[in-house]
Amino acid sequence: MGLFDIFKKKTEPTFDNENRLETVLRKAVTEAAYRPEFYKRLLSEKLVVLTAKTNLPDGVQTLEKDTNVNIVSLQDGKIPVFTSTGKIFDKGIIKEEVPFLEMKGEDLFNLAKGATFVLNPYSDYGKELLPNEVESMLNGTVLTDSHKKIVVEKETQVQLGQPANYPTDIINSLKILFASKPTVKKAYLGWIFNPSSGEPPHYIFALDIEGDTQSITNEAGFTAKQFLKPDDIIDFIQIDNKGGLSDYFVKQTKPFYER
Repeated sequence: MGLFDIFKKKTEPTFDNENRLETVLRKAVTEAAYRPEFYKRLLSEKLVVLTAKTNLPDGVQTLEKDTNVNIVSLQDGKIPVFTSTGKIFDKGIIKEEVPFLEMKGEDLFNLAKGATFVLNPYSDYGKELLPNEVESMLNGTVLTDSHKKIVVEKETQVQLGQPANYPTDIINSLKILFASKPTVKKAYLGWIFNPSSGEPPHYIFALDIEGDTQSITNEAGFTAKQFLKPDDIIDFIQIDNKGGLSDYFVKQTKPFYER
């Protein structure tokens, strides 16, 4: 089961007054290209948790250091967390005003490490966040835990061509992702086999990117892996116009994406 298999969709909602995190969450349910942004925003934006009643006065409060606050859990021990205060009252399950705490996602997840969270549990779109998933967000590996960087230090003979089975779903998602990245100029698809590596033939994507490539390659790799089996391999390289693999893509193929 993939991380996003535990997204849930109920009835078709209305999208009025969505914040950006809610929009990305909704889109990420069916479109893998939005999932990297979802994880980033989940850490950087404000989230809401319910708290037990306190002696604090009603209204907005700024908590002093070392103030004790009890976060409310569901009966199964999972912590409900909301993308906005309005999501607390979706479906009318919670009918009365309740005390809540709002804080940056990264701070909340660090505060309750080891917990399982349920994002927007009463809404049309939500997601269960397991402890290992939360930890990988916090340590920055959620997009790269299955990636490895390879530096080719000597000339290597490889076989290059086009795949017999065109990966339509991967291509469509990468097009959406790259459209949101102004530095991506072109993207190409290929099929590669390196007999000396011991790896089976697999997809390879060549990206022509201005400036930093690592963050975009990480997001592209994560997006593509959503459509593959856990042990499948996929490569990404940067077009460097220095011959070799770059020449094959630039001179013998057409880009599937062009800015």
